[in-house]
Amino acid sequence: MTARERGVLHREAIAAVSDQHSDGPEDPVVSPYEAAVLSAESEADKIKDPEERGAFLDALHGYEPLDVHVDDYLKAAKIAPKTGNERRGLIGKLAAWAAAQKPPLMLNRLDRRHAGRYVSEMIDPMHPATQGKHLTALRGYWKYLAARGHVSLPVGEPRGTGWPWNDQMLERKAGRAERGAKETERPFTEEEVKKLLYCPYPSGMDPNHETQIQDILRISLLSGMRVAEIATLWVEEVREVGGAGLVFDIQQGKTDAAARPVPVHPDLMDIVKRRLKDSKGQPKDGKAWLFHELAIERDPGDTFGKRFRRYRTHLGVDDKRDGKRRSLVNFHSARRWFATTADRAGQPEPVIKDVIGHVPDKRNVTRAAYIARSSGEQMRACVEAVRLPEEDVPVGTGTALVRSATS
Repeated sequence: MTARERGVLHREAIAAVSDQHSDGPEDPVVSPYEAAVLSAESEADKIKDPEERGAFLDALHGYEPLDVHVDDYLKAAKIAPKTGNERRGLIGKLAAWAAAQKPPLMLNRLDRRHAGRYVSEMIDPMHPATQGKHLTALRGYWKYLAARGHVSLPVGEPRGTGWPWNDQMLERKAGRAERGAKETERPFTEEEVKKLLYCPYPSGMDPNHETQIQDILRISLLSGMRVAEIATLWVEEVREVGGAGLVFDIQQGKTDAAARPVPVHPDLMDIVKRRLKDSKGQPKDGKAWLFHELAIERDPGDTFGKRFRRYRTHLGVDDKRDGKRRSLVNFHSARRWFATTADRAGQPEPVIKDVIGHVPDKRNVTRAAYIARSSGEQMRACVEAVRLPEEDVPVGTGTALVRSATS
């Protein structure tokens, strides 16, 4: 147990008996409150390291930085790793701002006035979407702090409001509506897919990432799987399922519908067979990752997503519009391309939704509540209806030979 954690325990012990004092200076009996204080003082005297002693005393007196409990909060919140990392960063921004105040603003001192100042100085200038994410992260963290007794609320304030971040008024920046600003993110076009698959690998990128990028891109184009689903696949999740044949058996995801078997497209068999083996050509352990090189990353999906963004922008596959923060094409465009291509190949929409892991439309009561998921045969037919575009000539200005559609 760290010095800070011991300080928190002693502070809580003192608070629990704060109303149990002795009857007066002549009372020979040590009260529970006095015993708790003496215990804390004794513990402080035992700590010789100045830094640890300071951490103990800060925690004992409630002088803690704002993000001191963020790890415990994220464990309790049970949110996706990417969302957790995003919230950690947003809470960290508040903590850095608080630490820069004079005097530094500690957890026990932050009130509604300070929260309002932070909103005005730091959140109001942000894009509306970012404003919402930031306040959601702070409200969620403060709900946890209140529930665990790490912060004191004003009299009459319920614990679940996220005080002092509830009801904070945001300044919405009005902007001129530009042409194209209402455009939504879209699938890749056929020409963009050809560029991504067959153009020579950009010279400015790490050549060690080429195979990884090609493998994950092809799997998504031929399955509609999300990047995080592909990047974190285990070897044992590639298995035979009755009716569907060999599948990527996804066990969990962002929605209930995300857990599903996705048939392995015939054109992906070479990639799958290669990745089921280690560098020595031996079969990998069942718990090993199909993309073992990503297993060391803190957030594999996010790491690969940034890597892919550099790749596509190097190749000129981009669609930035005025009034839009993000390009209208990103890795998710591969998933959209699969769904669009399957639809144009005549596949039923409910089957496409089952393959890509979309929640059934709740307005369609029959589909949502009474019809079971599509059969393995239906899902395999959907997957095999999608084929990568062929390319047999060089793309762009160079004359280098291009990769074949099934390499």
